Amino acid sequence: MLTYSTKVIIAILSLVIMSTAVIQTSYSQQPTSNSSSGLTMISNNSQTDSTPNVMKYEAAREQFLKSWDQLEFEPRVATFVNESAVIGNGQYQEHSNVFPPGENIVLYVQPIGFGHKQIQGQNGEKLYLMNFTADIVLSMKNGTIVGGGQDITLSQPISHYRNTELYTTLTVTQKNPFPAGDYIFKYTLKDQTTGKSFDISKDVTIS
Repeated sequence: MLTYSTKVIIAILSLVIMSTAVIQTSYSQQPTSNSSSGLTMISNNSQTDSTPNVMKYEAAREQFLKSWDQLEFEPRVATFVNESAVIGNGQYQEHSNVFPPGENIVLYVQPIGFGHKQIQGQNGEKLYLMNFTADIVLSMKNGTIVGGGQDITLSQPISHYRNTELYTTLTVTQKNPFPAGDYIFKYTLKDQTTGKSFDISKDVTIS
């Protein structure tokens, strides 16, 4: 029994954890990457004059952001998804918590209540940074921790606006297939702007 447990630990610790954070935008220009900082810049070069309709929208959005600032940081959606299907903001195909050995385990999370850090762009413009990290702890049903990772850096999108439509995916790759059995995956998503965090606990079966 001890020999088997050791093999489980070795197998689990060989996993690779990948993560992405993406904001859904309607900009015609693709995000640009700042290679020196590793940040992703969401830009919009097109400018439009403020019409009464746009001004009405901006006023409504200002009220929405005041309510947003009062929200707790928590997941609106947290579900396993099919990696081979289209994944976008609100676009995913749910996957059960049962995975065959060797299949990537992808968790889709759409958080709400996160903060926006105001920063200055290269041309002096006002920009907003969204900054998240994550921890993952993998354990057996009896509580024995068999793997995981800490302070996993997610993408750090920068926008001209305080975007609130954001999703992230955390992928646990079975570099060496996990032994069949029942596990508990605990994810902790941390908002580095506000210092807030939340936990997501998921039962996972490898079969």
